Amino acid sequence: MNMTTPTEELHQQLNSWKEEVNEVRTEVKMMRERLEQIALSKASRDVMTKVEHFENRLLRQREVADEMYHDLKQCAKKVSNAPVTAVHDDRPIDDYDTMQHRMEIFQKLYISLKEEFNDFMPCEV
Repeated sequence: MNMTTPTEELHQQLNSWKEEVNEVRTEVKMMRERLEQIALSKASRDVMTKVEHFENRLLRQREVADEMYHDLKQCAKKVSNAPVTAVHDDRPIDDYDTMQHRMEIFQKLYISLKEEFNDFMPCEV
């Protein structure tokens, strides 16, 4: 039977979140490619307005994913008592509970974006 220490469990969770954030990055890239296909078509002005809306949201989602990934790495360093090379006053990485809360918000916002995007896309593909 494998016994894990609390620190090992924290690292496993942080690694799981990093993988999830990387999956979001990949999905955002695919969504942007789908939008590019529509942007190159002769879509109506209304559709192009929606494309621009999603391009902006996906760009921001990618930025947030990059920030989350970086902060998860910094949190993992802090948990392992390694020196943390960067401190973000606006994005706390001090403790696991803070990162857990931020990850929950990240997940909810991404799911909402993905659902809205998927509702838009079937009409246009």
